[in-house]
Amino acid sequence: MIIGRRIVLRPVLQSDYPRLHAIENDPATMATWRYRGQMPTPAEYESALWLHTAQIMVVESKRTGEVIGYTQLHDLDLRAGHAYFSIYSGPDHRGSGLVMEGTMAFCEWAFTNWPIRWLYAHCFPQNLRNFESSIRRGETVHLGTLHERMCIDGEFTDVHVVGMERDTWLGGETSRRFNALRPHD
Repeated sequence: MIIGRRIVLRPVLQSDYPRLHAIENDPATMATWRYRGQMPTPAEYESALWLHTAQIMVVESKRTGEVIGYTQLHDLDLRAGHAYFSIYSGPDHRGSGLVMEGTMAFCEWAFTNWPIRWLYAHCFPQNLRNFESSIRRGETVHLGTLHERMCIDGEFTDVHVVGMERDTWLGGETSRRFNALRPHD
C-alpha cells in the first residue's frame, strides 16, 4: 500500500469488483477500453479482469474512501524485465488529478516491488496529453505510434506507446515530487 497526498493505492479486494466493473462499464469510455464495448457480465468479470494480469491496485480517495479508479500491471515478462500498465478512472474523477496521483504511486510501487526495467502503456491520442509533462522532463518516452491500430465506433484511431525506464523514473522529478508530498510517519 502507498499513501499519497490525496489517495491510497492498495491491492484490490473481492469487495471492489462491482465498483471496478461499474468504472469500466461507463458508456462514455467503455468502447475505448480493453473489452471494446463487449463488457463481461458481473459474474464473468473477475476472471476476465485477471487475464494476463500480475497485480491490480485500486486508487482510493483519502478524503472519502471511495474507489475512484484502478491500475493494472499486466503482460509481465520478468526475463526481459518489462511489463505493461493500464489506468482506469471513474467518470466523476476524470481530470481531477486523483488517478494520475494514483498512477505515480503505482509507478513507485511497481519499480520498487518488481524486478522490471521498463513499464509500457498504450494510450489513445486524447490521453497522450496526460503524459506530456513527464515526456518533456524525459521521465517518460514516447516510443512510437501504432497508426490506425484500433477501430472505435467505426473510426480508426492511432494508439501511442509510452514507456518509463526504472532508473530514469526513480531518479526523476515526478518521483521526487510525489515522494516529497507523501505523508511521513
